[in-house]
Parts: sequence; structure tokens; C-alpha cells
Amino acid sequence: MADAVRIEDRVEILDLFHQYADALDFKDWTRLEGLFTPDVKSLWFEQYQVDGREQVIGFISDLVGKVGRTHHMVSNFRVSFDGDTAEASVRVKAYHVGIGDKAGLFEESLGTFDASVARTPGGWRFTRFDEALFVMLGTQEVFGLGEPA
Repeated sequence: MADAVRIEDRVEILDLFHQYADALDFKDWTRLEGLFTPDVKSLWFEQYQVDGREQVIGFISDLVGKVGRTHHMVSNFRVSFDGDTAEASVRVKAYHVGIGDKAGLFEESLGTFDASVARTPGGWRFTRFDEALFVMLGTQEVFGLGEPA
């Protein structure tokens, strides 16, 4: 029975990453909010530390809200359990299309979503969420950012 529970937990945690990607692509900030604990900690692109659910949602919605369409794909799921917590990661490929005066711009990246998750009464939730980029094509200007230093 314990193996069946662990398989179910793995599927639920993988689904948490899928829900995250869908929330970004549909710009569903309410749905996104439900995926994090109130005290979530996060590190974006190895340079922006953002803590607390409201601040994390604000950071994400500010960036993704500035682009037209996005498409996020996740793969290579890994998880290791420690009771009702786990460390999990997925590889991500993301594509972002500019709008308005940035309509001709795009940004495509390869990276990872690395997370700590915890079982809560509402299901598994992110308690830490980090995004690291390994490859970036196009330009960060699509988000209204300059090129990295």
C-alpha cells in the first residue's frame, strides 16, 4: 500500500508543475496563487529573491503579463520524498511572444523549475520555487527588461 501512496504522491506533485505551467500560459493568477504556501520562498534566474505568496504572484504576473502568448513545457520529472515533504524538479522549455511595440520580439529559454513541496490539507503545494535558465534565445526586452549584465 505504501508504494501506491508514493505513486499517487508523485503524480500529484508532477501535476502541480503542470498546473503551474498552465496557469502561466493562461495568465490565471488566481489558479497560480493556489499552488504556493503563504510563506513560499523563490529565486528567479539566480538573481531575484522573492518571498511570500503575494510577492511571488506579483513578480510572475508582472513579467508574464507583459507578453502576449506563452508556451511552457515541462519534462524530466524528479522527486525525492522525506515524509510529507519532497524535493522535486522538472526541466522546462518556455517561449514568450511580445505584444504592442515589442510584437516582433520573442524569448525562448531552457532551464529548470526546482522546488520544495509539502503535503497540505489542500494537497501538495510549493514551499520553495526556483527557476534557473541555462539557454536563452531572443531577448529579455520582451518582458520590458534589458539584457542581463
